[in-house]
Amino acid sequence: MKKILIFVLAISMVAILAACGGEDNLTVFKTDDNNFQVSASTSWKDANGTLNTEADLQIYNPRKEKYFMALLESKEDFMDFTDFSLQAYYEIVTEPFISSVDTPKQGDVKEVTINGNKALQYTLEGVVDNINIVYLVTVIETPTHYGQLMAWTLKSKWDEYSDEYTNLTDSFKEVN
Repeated sequence: MKKILIFVLAISMVAILAACGGEDNLTVFKTDDNNFQVSASTSWKDANGTLNTEADLQIYNPRKEKYFMALLESKEDFMDFTDFSLQAYYEIVTEPFISSVDTPKQGDVKEVTINGNKALQYTLEGVVDNINIVYLVTVIETPTHYGQLMAWTLKSKWDEYSDEYTNLTDSFKEVN
């Protein structure tokens, strides 16, 4: 009887642990200067400059066609402009990016807040090198920087990955 009780308890514990699990452990990825970070599942890896040599942070999962990068610019670089704002930065960076994509279709721009930082976010569908791509683009203002956060994948994978990209982008924060 005691063995049966122990067996039932052991099976119950396994079931409870399995129900609580299922979430991928998260890995924190930081910029080289350790001032910014995002959190992603352990299936993501540091891209080590392979996505864009100008990116301050870049991670990927090439087997699953998942990509993310952050391009950050110090606010000090914009001090000569009076009343420079997130909207002004958005206007500077968005048109060149959209024009780099063939047959672009930009989604509605929405205002979001990411870890207390104001941001403008939109999706962009288009063709790059004859491949249908969808981007989640977030133009963000932190206390010290303006930045572009870009997550992208194949159009055929977008519905599967869009929530993960939103969570990844929402994890972005300045840590200094």
